[in-house]
Amino acid sequence: MDWYQIARPMIFAVDPEIDHHLVANGLKIFNQTPQVLQKMFYTKKRNNLKTTIKGVTFDSPIGIAAGFDKNAEFYNSLGALGAGFVEVGSVTRSAQEGNPKKRIFRLPEDKAIINRMGLNNVGLDKVMERLSDNKRNTKVGLSLAPTHGLSTDEMINELVDDVKQSHDLADYIALNLSCPNQAGVMSLQKSGVLIELLGKISDLMIDEPVFCKFSSDLTTDELLETLDETANLMDGVILSNTSLDRTDLQSENKVEKGGLSGKPIFEKSLALTTAVYEKFGEELPIIFSGGVFDYHDAYKALQSGASLVQVYTGFIYNGPSQIEHINRHLSEMRMINSL
Repeated sequence: MDWYQIARPMIFAVDPEIDHHLVANGLKIFNQTPQVLQKMFYTKKRNNLKTTIKGVTFDSPIGIAAGFDKNAEFYNSLGALGAGFVEVGSVTRSAQEGNPKKRIFRLPEDKAIINRMGLNNVGLDKVMERLSDNKRNTKVGLSLAPTHGLSTDEMINELVDDVKQSHDLADYIALNLSCPNQAGVMSLQKSGVLIELLGKISDLMIDEPVFCKFSSDLTTDELLETLDETANLMDGVILSNTSLDRTDLQSENKVEKGGLSGKPIFEKSLALTTAVYEKFGEELPIIFSGGVFDYHDAYKALQSGASLVQVYTGFIYNGPSQIEHINRHLSEMRMINSL
């Protein structure tokens, strides 16, 4: 048991959003220290974990999902902890306050979190500024979402323009089509809308791969039907976003509105990943997201067809050593399998 497991009861006694700000401030301080000092804390890089998809090479297939470093403030600190990539955002064109507080709820009995943040962020211009003046020790994805209150046509046009402005500052672009906490966003998953959006992005002829993030509440048939019409217009998928389903939850906070993340959506994401990989194989790379808590989960996701795996809720429950723990065991398993 590491120090985080001992301290977790005290950490979890504090409001989750306050906790996040405290952790973020600590990571920002580390991010601002001279790199010669930062390197004293870097975790070991393992050659057998290097993963290349769509021309981008990641030092590890294990990364941090969007929502943790919303405003691109400490991704290098997360890289030092072993993250092969950090997906910053989701970011909207203009700064947003998000929904009223309280808006994050822990469900410890379920190893889950419910959030209804509402895409709060400092806005694309500020994030672009931070991405442009920072040396990186890890790959960075940029998750983009539409500003609150737009029509479907306005959301499409804004996202296309945002991609045009920001693509060269990221290693890949993620389109958040499935945030349940802002009205209208999930309509972007509809085939007709998505074809128009991705068609306009394709016309930009950018080099960076574009991934689409889908809801965990889609059935496999619904997702495959959409991808049958749109897969040729994207570079990969992220499976999957938070859920509105509350089936079999035990914690008292299960009644809260918002997106559910953590263990309860692991099997959902796994089923979607398996179905997409069986249909499209290596032609449509998959970034797995949803309920990864340990290397067993990560290994299962990779074996099901994912190329990369994101953590978030598991990182909150298990602490900063989680990524190194997964990296170490995955590396050992790959060495054994290569013999």
